[in-house]
Amino acid sequence: MQSIRFYDFGNPADVLRVEDVPQPEPAASQVLVRLRARPINPSDLLSVRGLYGALPQLPATPGLEGMGEVAAVGAEVKTLRTGQRVIPLGVPGTWQEYLLVDSRQLIPVPDEVSDETAAQFVVNPLTAWIMTIEELALEPGEWLLQTAAGSTLGRVVLQIARLHGFKTINVVRRRAQVEELRALGADEVICTEDEEIVERVKAITGKAGLVKAIDAVGGATGAAVARALGRDGVMLVYGLLSLEPMPVDGGRMIFNTTTIRGFWLSQWFRTAPPERQQAITVELLRLMAAHEIVPPVEAQYPLADIRAAVAHAERTGRSGKVLLVS
Repeated sequence: MQSIRFYDFGNPADVLRVEDVPQPEPAASQVLVRLRARPINPSDLLSVRGLYGALPQLPATPGLEGMGEVAAVGAEVKTLRTGQRVIPLGVPGTWQEYLLVDSRQLIPVPDEVSDETAAQFVVNPLTAWIMTIEELALEPGEWLLQTAAGSTLGRVVLQIARLHGFKTINVVRRRAQVEELRALGADEVICTEDEEIVERVKAITGKAGLVKAIDAVGGATGAAVARALGRDGVMLVYGLLSLEPMPVDGGRMIFNTTTIRGFWLSQWFRTAPPERQQAITVELLRLMAAHEIVPPVEAQYPLADIRAAVAHAERTGRSGKVLLVS
């Protein structure tokens, strides 16, 4: 089978290679999944570069999510059948043709959910939902500010906002993205190309100020969002696209009693009660089956074209995710 591998951390275009490796066989409680689609996420590329919070032992195959169909089941597996579409949860190494998965880590895919949507179930929709609905508990009419609003996760946040009635302030880097996001339901858009975040937030929120925000950029942009927080404001940091540290004004945090904290989906999976995880999974799959939440896709590449796929995934101004398909 084909597998994307890397033997050293570094620039993905330099270190990723396509190899032919033996196809595995499932043990008694395992399922062999023939993967059909997997997204290229920023966390995948950070891992290849050696910059992610948890790094694999080398050599390694990237990929933290995807979807496929059951190719074979172990003797003890009674709940899944050959040909059934499934999503592996918490199983790394999806950038290959086949993957061995414990049967308890597979979620069946409803017929109404496309391969492209199912492949993106974990990283972006779950993160967006948990941050906005579970962690920040946004209510109808409340404002949420998000950076990297043109990203796949940012667009999913707009879909969730429509469903739950909260309003969004969306920070982007390029003026060309403003009208596109407005057409997708963005209430307000701030373009850092020619606008200042703090002043625009004050004009939008008035005396109430900004109370809830999520940031994927860090650096100067994240710091500006932190300065825009009003009294008792909370900002969740879930990414570091700028690869730059975020300078924070401690005095402002003290006197406005603001909170800035990180959010990592992997840690949430380790600590959230199983029944809560199950409930959110069921609800998100229901919304995907109803086409209420549909992560956008911009392009698809076969595994053999990994370098072209990675180059596309790192372009600015994309309107959706790049998928690796087979």
